[in-house]
Amino acid sequence: MFAIGVGTALTAVFIDFGVRKLTTSKLENLYDNLEKERDGTQGSTVGFFVYALTNMSMVLFAACMVVLGEPMAAGSGIPEIKTMLNGIKVPNAVTIKALVCKVIGVLFSVAGSLPCGKEGPMIHSGSILGAGIPLGKSSLLGVDFSFKYFQVF
Repeated sequence: MFAIGVGTALTAVFIDFGVRKLTTSKLENLYDNLEKERDGTQGSTVGFFVYALTNMSMVLFAACMVVLGEPMAAGSGIPEIKTMLNGIKVPNAVTIKALVCKVIGVLFSVAGSLPCGKEGPMIHSGSILGAGIPLGKSSLLGVDFSFKYFQVF
């Protein structure tokens, strides 16, 4: 349980740190463009278009991660986890690939100014870690130190 808590916390810290860094760099770029407009060295709408293009590129990257990487990472993930808790196996819902695509998708969606939060996807991310850590094996990472007493399946 400690490893699951630490893994989920580290995931949340990574997302929060990444969102803060991307948003800061995006806003610094906007302020630089506004200063250039004030000085008269560039047009009056360049800053707006650069800001909008930056947001659109972040959102496009997040969408590509989910659509091309792992479609199960779309949305909050709470319905999928509820379904699994009710005993129905959902393919690819708790894989490392879904976790990576979910984390990167949330990071760039929030930094791209979409009206979404990090809370719902963190439940899915924590569930992925909670499903994977007690098994003690990963085919993607090539690790197998199974905890036989904690395996359900």
